[in-house]
Amino acid sequence: MRNVYGKIMLLVLVVFLWLDSSSAVSAEAPYKTYTEDHNRQFVRTQDAYYPAGSIEKVGELEFSGPSDLYIDAHNRIYVADTNNHRIVVTDEAGRLIRTVGEDVLQSPTGVFVDAQGFVYAADGGLGQVVKFGEDGSVNHTYERPESPLFGKNNPFKPLKVAVDKRGNVYIISEGTTNGVVQMSSHGDFLGYFGSNESQSSLRIMLERFFFTDAQRAKLFKNVPPSPTNIAIDEKGLIYTITQGDEGKSVKRFNISGFNLLPVDMTFDPYYTDVYLSKSGNIYTLSQTGIIFEFDTEGNLLFSFGAPDDGKSRIGLFLNAAGIAVDSREHLYVLDKERNNIQIFEPTEFTGLVHHALELYKEGHYVESREPWSQVLRRNNLFDLAHKGLADAYYKQQLYAESIEEYVIANDKEGYSNAFWEIRNRWLQNNLIVVIYLVLAWLLLRVLLRWVQRKTRVFDPVLRIKRNMMSIAFIREVLFLFRFIKNPFDGFYGIKEEQKVSLWSATFLYALFFVEYVFALYNTGFIFNNMEPSNLILMREIAKVFAPFALWIISNYLVSTISEGEGKFSEVYKGTIYAMAPYLVFSPIIVVVSNVLTFNDAFLYSFSSNIVIVWCVVLMFIKVKEIHDYTVGGTIRNILITLFGMLILSLVLFIVYVLLDQVFDFVYSVIRELMVRAEL
Repeated sequence: MRNVYGKIMLLVLVVFLWLDSSSAVSAEAPYKTYTEDHNRQFVRTQDAYYPAGSIEKVGELEFSGPSDLYIDAHNRIYVADTNNHRIVVTDEAGRLIRTVGEDVLQSPTGVFVDAQGFVYAADGGLGQVVKFGEDGSVNHTYERPESPLFGKNNPFKPLKVAVDKRGNVYIISEGTTNGVVQMSSHGDFLGYFGSNESQSSLRIMLERFFFTDAQRAKLFKNVPPSPTNIAIDEKGLIYTITQGDEGKSVKRFNISGFNLLPVDMTFDPYYTDVYLSKSGNIYTLSQTGIIFEFDTEGNLLFSFGAPDDGKSRIGLFLNAAGIAVDSREHLYVLDKERNNIQIFEPTEFTGLVHHALELYKEGHYVESREPWSQVLRRNNLFDLAHKGLADAYYKQQLYAESIEEYVIANDKEGYSNAFWEIRNRWLQNNLIVVIYLVLAWLLLRVLLRWVQRKTRVFDPVLRIKRNMMSIAFIREVLFLFRFIKNPFDGFYGIKEEQKVSLWSATFLYALFFVEYVFALYNTGFIFNNMEPSNLILMREIAKVFAPFALWIISNYLVSTISEGEGKFSEVYKGTIYAMAPYLVFSPIIVVVSNVLTFNDAFLYSFSSNIVIVWCVVLMFIKVKEIHDYTVGGTIRNILITLFGMLILSLVLFIVYVLLDQVFDFVYSVIRELMVRAEL
C-alpha cells in the first residue's frame, strides 16, 4: 500500500512539473526586448510585455482590413473595420457592445472618441469625418472646407482624426502637405497645424543655383511630407506620425506648432501609429510590428515585437496598423493583414519602471528611489533608472551620489547642475582659505628673493638649474617656449641657427601623442564625448601620426618643385614646434575642464579654439619662414599641400586594397593546399 501511495505521489509530482514547465514555455515571448543605453545603442533587457491573447472576432463579427483602434476611458475598444464599412465597439474580452455607421460609412480608416462619448470616424471614401452620437446616429459631418485659405486644389481625404477638449477637430488628410487640417466643432476651417519641413539635398541646392525659374517649374516640387497619423494627450498637445521622414517621424507640437520632442528619438522611419497612455508615456508602432515605448521626455523605455515568421504566433505581426493602451496599461495592437487585435500584458519589471516614473513626475523623489533601485538590481544596464535615481538624489541635495549616477547614465546636463552645487558649496567653505594661500605664496616668493639677494643661500640650487640648461637636449626641448614669445625668431633658430635637433623634435611628437591620450581620458566629463572603453590604441596612433606624416611628406615634395628652400629635416622639426601652443596649454585646459560646468562652457570652447587658431597661424609662419615664401606663395603652397595629402591618401588606400586582395589570394591558396594535403 505504501509503495502504491509513493508511486501516486511521484506521478502527481511529474504532472505538476510538466504543467509548470509548459506554462512557462507558453508565457515566453517570441521576441526580444531592448532598451537604450547612453550611447544610443540597443541593449537587451527583461521582457516588458507578454503576449496575453488576441481578439480574432467580436461575437459573430469578423474584421476585414481594420485600420485603426481607440480605447476610451471605460476601456471600450473602437475598431475602424475598414472593408466592412463600420466601427466595431467591443470590451476588453472581445464581447460585442455595438456597431456604428454600418449604413453610413464607406471605408473608415481612423476612429476617435471624445470625453462626451461622441465617435468620430475618418472616412476617405466619403471625403468626410463623421461624428456619431451615443445612439449611433450622425451628429455632424466635417467636409472639405470652402474657405479660400484651405487651398483651391488641396485634396481632402480624411485618414485619421483627433479631437481636443474644446471640440476642435484635427484631421490627417491624404496628400495634404501643409500639415494637419484643423476645424472647429462646427466645421469651420481654422487653418493648418504642425506642418513638416521640406527635405533639402545637394541636388536641390544645385538646381536652385543653376536653373532658371522656368526650368525649375518643370521639375518636381520639393514639398514637405504629409503626416500620416495623429494623437492627442490629456494636455491637448498634438502628436503626429510622418511615415518615411527619416529621424523626424514622431513630433509633439505646442500651441505654436513647434516640435517639443527630441529630433533623434525616432528609431524606425515606418511608424504607423502613435498612442498616449494615461501616464503620458508615448507608444509608437512600426509597420513591421516593432513597438516602442518612450517616457514623456522621449527617452526610450522598451522596444519589442517582431514581424511574423510564418507560424502565426501571438506577438508577431504581418501588417501592424494601430496601437492603443487601456487603463491597466495593457497594449492592444491591430494587425491589418491577420484581421485581429493582439493583447500584451505588462510584466512586473515594467510595472516597477512605470511606478518609478509616476512617482518622479508627481514630485515624490524620495519614494521613487526604491523602485529605481529595484529596477537596477534586476538590470544594472537600464540607464534610465540610473538617470531617475540621480534625479532623485539631486532633488534631495545628495549631489555627490547624484554625480555618480549621472556619469553612468551619461547625463551631462544633470552632472553639470549637480557639480555646480558641489563647487558652489566648496567655494563658500574654502574660498577665503584659497585667497590666503595665494597671498602667502606671493609673499613667500618675495621673501625668498630677498633672502637670495642678501645671503646667496640658493646659489647651489641655481647652479643645478644652469647645469641642467647646459644639456643640449633639455635646451632644445625648452626652445619650444620661444615659439610662444616670438615665432619668427623660433623658426629662424630652426633654419639658420640649428637650435633644435631631430631627437628633440621626435620627443615632442611623442609628447604630443601623450597629451592627446591624456586629453581623451581626463577631459572633464561634461566636455568629453569619447567613451574610454571604446578607445583602440592603434587607431588613436594612426589618427595622430598619419596626418603629421602626410603633411610633412606632402609639404616637402610640393616645396621641392615650387622653389621652396626648406629641407626635409626642417619641415619635420618645424611642424611639431608649430604645435607649441597645444603642447604648452593643452594639459592646462584639460585640468581646468574638470572644474567647469555648462555655465562656464565658453571658457573651455574659447581657450580650445584659441589654441587651434594659434597653431594654424604658427603653421602658416612655419611654411613661410622655412621655405622663404611670400604670403601669396605660402597660401598657394599650403593649398597644394592639402591637395597632395588627399592624393597621397588615395594612393595609400589603393595600395592597401591591392595588398589585402593579394593576402586573401595567398591565404586561400595555402588553405587549399593544406586541405588537399590532408586528403
